[in-house]
Amino acid sequence: MKTRLIALLLPLMLAVSGAASAGVVVGATRVIYNADQQEVQLPVKNNDRESSHLVQSWVSHLDDQGKPDFIVTPPLFKLGAQREMLLHFIYTGSAAGLPQDRESVFWANIKSIAATPDELKDKSKLQIAAKTRIKLFYRPASLTNKSAQEAYKKLTFTRQQNTLRVANPTPFYITLQDLSVGGINVAPPQNSLPAVSMMIAPFSENTYSIPGNARGTVKWSAITDYGNSTKPLSAESS
Repeated sequence: MKTRLIALLLPLMLAVSGAASAGVVVGATRVIYNADQQEVQLPVKNNDRESSHLVQSWVSHLDDQGKPDFIVTPPLFKLGAQREMLLHFIYTGSAAGLPQDRESVFWANIKSIAATPDELKDKSKLQIAAKTRIKLFYRPASLTNKSAQEAYKKLTFTRQQNTLRVANPTPFYITLQDLSVGGINVAPPQNSLPAVSMMIAPFSENTYSIPGNARGTVKWSAITDYGNSTKPLSAESS
């Protein structure tokens, strides 16, 4: 029997609320891990009506280098058709293991592969492993969820010729949902993952290329802790 496994990266914004599709879906588009919590739970559901899925989950750094101090339980399990399971994310490091004056961000990875039907077990076939990645934000105890929701309002914008500099003076990661200058949308850098390239790290800044005719008011919105979009704001670039 010859089996090929092909890993496909599913959209980062996959959620149960949009679950008309079959397969394993996750119940959120991001995980917020407040430091005063012992664990955070994330539901996963198998929408297939007939097939079970083998599900594997883990936490990784954004660059996939090294192993962060998180465990996920259960790390590997069989999820029956139309069944749901809670993943438990647990930080195993010390309080000093991560910065306490700002957020840290990681990937929460969920990979699944459907069980092989009995009638196909002795035949050559193509199996597809589906992988979903969502962000896991570790939020120190000194930072409040309320402040996180207001952070995007503090972004500042500076135009320098054909670039727009976006500065984040807050201790929170801010992921832009929309960004435009003079009504012209600002696109993510080529060959980049928008979920990362449109995210401004705490106390940092990003620069984006803009057309020469993009002038005037800057408008932007960001993604909230719940995965939806904030109300758009506008400001003049300096």
